[in-house]
Amino acid sequence: MASLGSLPFLLEVSRGSNSVLLQNRAVCRGWPSAAAFCRASSTDVDGGACKVRFLRVGKGEILVGLSLVSGKKGLRAIGKGGSFEGEEGGDDGGINDGDNALQATADKREKLRAMRRKLLQKIVERRNLVSSLTNSEVKEEENMVSYTMSDKTSNPNLSPSSGGPAGRYKDRPVSDSFSQSNEAMISDTPSGSVNGSFLNKEMESGSSTRVEQEVADAVGLTREASLETAGSKTASQVLLESSGTYDVKDVNLEDPLGAKLDSTDVEHGVNLEEGNMEPPPLAGANVMNVIVVAAECAPWSKTGGLGDVAGALPKALARRGHRVMVVAPRYRNYAEPHDTGVRKCYKVNGQVCGCYIICSLTSRTRYMFNFIVSMLFAVQDMEVIYFQAYIDGVDFVFIDNSLFHHHENNIYGGDRLEILKRMVLFCKAAVEVPWHVPCGGVCYGDGNLVFIANDWHTALLPVYLKAYYRDNGLMKFARSVLVIHNIAHQGRGPVGDFFHIDLPDYYMDLFKLHDPIGGDHFNIFAAGLKTADRVVTVSHGYAWELKTSEGGWGLHEIINQNHWKFQGIVNGIDTKEWNPEFDVQLRSDGYTNYSLATLQTGKPQCKAALQQELGLPVRDNVPILAFIGRLDHQKGVDLIAEAIPWIVGQDVQLVMLGTGRPDLEDMLRRFESQYHDKVRGWVGFSVKMAHRITAGADILLMPSRFEPCGLNQLYAMMYGTIPVVHAVGGLRDTVIQFDPYKESGYGWTFDRAEAHKLKDALGNCLNTYWNYKESWRGLQIRGMMQDLSWDNAAQRYEEVLVAAKYQW
Repeated sequence: MASLGSLPFLLEVSRGSNSVLLQNRAVCRGWPSAAAFCRASSTDVDGGACKVRFLRVGKGEILVGLSLVSGKKGLRAIGKGGSFEGEEGGDDGGINDGDNALQATADKREKLRAMRRKLLQKIVERRNLVSSLTNSEVKEEENMVSYTMSDKTSNPNLSPSSGGPAGRYKDRPVSDSFSQSNEAMISDTPSGSVNGSFLNKEMESGSSTRVEQEVADAVGLTREASLETAGSKTASQVLLESSGTYDVKDVNLEDPLGAKLDSTDVEHGVNLEEGNMEPPPLAGANVMNVIVVAAECAPWSKTGGLGDVAGALPKALARRGHRVMVVAPRYRNYAEPHDTGVRKCYKVNGQVCGCYIICSLTSRTRYMFNFIVSMLFAVQDMEVIYFQAYIDGVDFVFIDNSLFHHHENNIYGGDRLEILKRMVLFCKAAVEVPWHVPCGGVCYGDGNLVFIANDWHTALLPVYLKAYYRDNGLMKFARSVLVIHNIAHQGRGPVGDFFHIDLPDYYMDLFKLHDPIGGDHFNIFAAGLKTADRVVTVSHGYAWELKTSEGGWGLHEIINQNHWKFQGIVNGIDTKEWNPEFDVQLRSDGYTNYSLATLQTGKPQCKAALQQELGLPVRDNVPILAFIGRLDHQKGVDLIAEAIPWIVGQDVQLVMLGTGRPDLEDMLRRFESQYHDKVRGWVGFSVKMAHRITAGADILLMPSRFEPCGLNQLYAMMYGTIPVVHAVGGLRDTVIQFDPYKESGYGWTFDRAEAHKLKDALGNCLNTYWNYKESWRGLQIRGMMQDLSWDNAAQRYEEVLVAAKYQW
């Protein structure tokens, strides 16, 4: 390989009719290597002249010329900031035949330059169309380059057969593709032949396989085209087979337009429709490492909306170009994750043996108190095993320990201190995942990293990140975001619970919160809200409610004090799982998939199948009312119970699915027994039945007393089922009241959690169903046409992540 200093280049050596193209294999991590194409004139290399022309290298503007004259060698490099020459036994004056040949084609070159200028103008126009590529970088795979010369090429493409880049865009534009001057290739061919056909004519006798092999072996290079068949192909054919289409540009110091072209020009001309390059990430320059930490993650574990969020939001963030991981406990033996072989031990405090000691101690008794506490607490070293699976562009990491086993159906069940112990171990292990778990062979590391913690179960993670690492100069650039899904559950306990979480004493004030009724108590959510870099809740309406004394559940003052880092983002839904057109739960037992186009036939079929499966009379003119959710006070099930005499008095059918408080479960059984022809109560939770009820029902009831976001109303609208909801939190944000005069809205709302308000809204809904079919169909169509996917929410989350990144 010829070189100039440390700059490798490509060189064609010509001996008579034999021609060899040498290609450099240098791996360039930044800007592309230099390249040259050399062609001999009619004089042999031994006694004639060889002229070489070079591209610029990187952002420099070095042009190199190499000449072999009458057995003497001359080497010259001209740079923007100066020039240098190296000669051996002679000067530059011996190039006669080659210069005469080039001089004879001067007029042709001028015409060619004009054509190239027009071509460059077209490239600049195309460059403006794809200007978003200027902040991206093509990952280089190999540096095999050859050329196709055509003056008619105005749309440079990277051919699938070429060895060009097919990598992923990063932060800055780098391309292996570049333009090569063909000025040194012009021979005595007709003026109309400027596309490289002179090679076919001049070398039609074929190339010497032996010469090519010898030279290639000498420099350790391999041609992309097979050398075994080179003898039957012209040099031009070989070039065409091993290359994509590149622009022909005159790189000449005398041509300022050509001299201004660098490696980015061709990058902007690449046609992405060829499929060899991925488009730049939607996140642009804000691509980050994101780790979502949650106590549940669908489809492996789920008790409510948090599991759906942990399973769907990361995939939407990954589609925007981020590297995303989900960390969750491994409650049982899942099929997809595999053992990474990583083992770590963490100290976790056990339960206290005996009564708690009063914590308001003087400094004289502090040492004795710490000693007693260390004796009372059964400090244990707990080993965790990391399991990992890569699904839909997301790394799912599961933390395995016996503390988590057999809790998939009762994730938050058990004694208070037992639950606390599980969450302490989980958060300690999760905060170190980016250091220890090599996803795809490479750990995430702590650079450009953001943790997304969810609810009180993982609210210790921002505290541990600060106390263990950032306070000690580690993970200084890692950030944390805490998401509030339900502030009613806060991880409360006696102040003495602080000594279970293994933090320095001076962190006590973060957790201590005064309750007007119970006095001082330990509160994990309070510490997380104070420590996290950003705080998000799951709807705009709920964000407003949390700032009030009624909706903040004792934490409203902390939220108001930190309002500058607090905002609401409405959840999305997984439109692959919850989509009537593709729902796998609707492919058997008489159900069918349907879309907006087949709504009028598909939904009635699902309704009849649901009635038949549940043993209800199959009547297509009777509306089916549905309730799907947790059976507790929050969900307003008692409002339905209070209104049940009025509901069964209408010509309707009622289906209720849920699990929760034992007394409310008994209530469902009692309703089914008492009103067997109209009511069905399914105690327990079934994903399949949830999908089928959503598809077969006409109306969904959600009389929640408070609802941070709610997902069932979004699922219902996606399936053409009309929601009737209490206008709180996310329900108020997502369900717009139907306006019969403007034919707008998605359903019905009522403003107070009272049974008669529910009956009024439901009565108006039933009246529209029976008497105004066109309005009902309009409600269904508007609901199904909404974009309820996670993609919009992911963009909002991305803005929060970037804000956290630059927060100090």
